[in-house]
Amino acid sequence: MLLGDELLTDEAIAAAIWRIRERTEHEVSAVFARLAADLEAAEASPELAALARRCADDEVRHAAHCRRIVDALAPGLPPLSPDRGVVLGPRDASAARRALYASVALGCVTESLSTALLIEMRPHATTPEVSEGLDAILRDEVRHSRLGWAHLAIEAARGDVSWLAPSIPAMIEAARAAEPTPGGGEPRDLRCYGILGAGDVARVADAVVETTILPGLARYGIAGAGR
Repeated sequence: MLLGDELLTDEAIAAAIWRIRERTEHEVSAVFARLAADLEAAEASPELAALARRCADDEVRHAAHCRRIVDALAPGLPPLSPDRGVVLGPRDASAARRALYASVALGCVTESLSTALLIEMRPHATTPEVSEGLDAILRDEVRHSRLGWAHLAIEAARGDVSWLAPSIPAMIEAARAAEPTPGGGEPRDLRCYGILGAGDVARVADAVVETTILPGLARYGIAGAGR
């Protein structure tokens, strides 16, 4: 997602990007809450359901970190209204299938990519609020990624999960597109605000997809992932 205007200051663009992240964290919190409900409805592991609910709470805290950064960069900029109706996977599927789809899309794909991006961002962050926010979010994203891989491992041990393969490219594309980057005229270096350029996002995404996500899915019988 490209965002930018050559007439805006770096601080204004950075605030706008963290504002988008704030909205996204609230949306993801709602998705994790639905995942927890589906896990419970499917009578899956109570530990996984509890972890999904913890992830939902984590995302609310992440949104609060984003808000502190927005306030530091552009005081008075109001939050965006989140879409809490986002549903991952087929609506008419069973609770068990919806849960696995969401776990893979969120944990194995989105949070694995997010973890890699945060690791790339962290050394460049110089704004105190940004450094604190990145540290807190990164600690949680690692756990969120593990939820997806743990759920996938359990279901793969029970039966065939290759039905997910055709959906993997769309999951990856959605995860890549969700990361807002500065656009517009002259290139902006906003790494001190915890924001990567489009080229860096693409480089990190390519690496984590090829070295982590696709090989990890292949281990559980999702070979080729729709490619």
